[in-house]
Amino acid sequence: PLYSSAASDVYKRQQEAGNLATIVISLPLAILLGLRRESIGMTHSIGREPNLALITEKYGISSPEWRGVMSMYIFGTIFGAIFFSIFSGILVSILPFSPIAFAMATGVGSGVMTAAALGPLVEMYPNQASTITAFSGVSNLLTSVTGLYIGMLIALPLTRKYYSLIMHVKSKITKDKE
Repeated sequence: PLYSSAASDVYKRQQEAGNLATIVISLPLAILLGLRRESIGMTHSIGREPNLALITEKYGISSPEWRGVMSMYIFGTIFGAIFFSIFSGILVSILPFSPIAFAMATGVGSGVMTAAALGPLVEMYPNQASTITAFSGVSNLLTSVTGLYIGMLIALPLTRKYYSLIMHVKSKITKDKE
């Protein structure tokens, strides 16, 4: 099998780096679509449970940032689960990786999305169901914990500064056109 603990460590670092990359791509797009401070909550992370708590604690439930992270939470819960169950089934069918490696990949920081991604995997490897489920649960826990610290220490401050920069540039462009 193509799995090792070193590969899992690399995967987790890449996953968190991928979460940071969404800021660079998604934040300008959200602002282009006309969103304001909601975009901070929407784009600072994948918007799962720990990040929802982070935004709630930092901004409160009446803030635009909270509305943004909550909208992504709801959207991810509904459409993310559908996407992950289909995408997971396709990947498990065509890629020659160990079921344990796929189980580690299901831990996206959301219980609903993890369960949706885990379903096709358990269906394809029923004799390893308990092992696959255990690795998936550990992966989800690791992603939640590391994701919270990445969100608190790097992603949210980066998103706030990037938002300020984009809004500053946007105001200069708007002012120059007038």
